[in-house]
Parts: sequence; structure tokens; C-alpha cells
Amino acid sequence: MKRNFFTSLLAVVLFLGVAFGAASCSNNDDLAETQWKVVPILIKKADWVWNATDGQYEAIVNLPELTPFIFNEGAAIAYIKFNASTKAPLPYSKSYSYEYTGTDGKTYTGFYTEHIKCDFQVGSPSTVAFYIEASDLERVDDYLEDREFQVVLIW
Repeated sequence: MKRNFFTSLLAVVLFLGVAFGAASCSNNDDLAETQWKVVPILIKKADWVWNATDGQYEAIVNLPELTPFIFNEGAAIAYIKFNASTKAPLPYSKSYSYEYTGTDGKTYTGFYTEHIKCDFQVGSPSTVAFYIEASDLERVDDYLEDREFQVVLIW
């Protein structure tokens, strides 16, 4: 009885070894090498459009490089670039302080957080939309500036 158990166990181990070995060494010609494309996008201060309904600035840019295949089977990643050596993935949030004078004539410090985000839409043409939203949902055009983004498409 003991010998039959070990023989059966050995047969199962050999079978699993052959099965896993065959599966891991299979040649799949349908898989291509991973590819990517980096798309730099500059949105000028004048290109931001205020959306009063949602309380945010918006800029929509054509992105013909975004195909249905990349949209469904790949990845689209966006970054905000601060300079030649610094960038951060979206969504990105940063808090700011500012001073204001109250109705009583005293100076106070206020705070808000700026959220920068994006979304992708596949179509004809495909687009990427960037959004800047302040936590107080206020429109302050003086704070707008040119923004540099980078979209990385991977497939």
C-alpha cells in the first residue's frame, strides 16, 4: 500500500512538472513586443476654458495616437511636467495658502487645494481632456498659467 501511494505521488509530480514546463515554454506568436509612445502636450494659459457648471477649467486636446486597441488593451498614463527633470502622475493635488482682508479690515489666511486630472476618450478623433479644479470651485483666472503635460501610451 505504501509503495502504491509513493508511485502515484511520483506520477502526479512528473505529470504536473511536464504540464507546467510545456505551458511556460510555449511559443505564442500572437504576442508582440511591448511598444510605447510619449506625447508631449502644452496647454497655454489662454486655452483653459472655465466650466461654471462643474467649477473647473478644462482643455480638450486631440490625441490621434490613442487607438481603440490601446484604449482597450493597453494603457494611457498622463503626467504634469514642472520642468525638464520633474513630473508627477495625474491626478495631482497641491495645497496653497493666500492672504485676504476680511470685512472687519483684518488680514486672514485662506487655504485651497488645486486638483489637476484628466480623462481619455477614444473616437474619431480620440482626445485627452485636462481639468484644473480648486477645492473652493472658484474661478480665478489670475492663477492660470501655461501647463506642460506628457501622455504615455503603452501597448
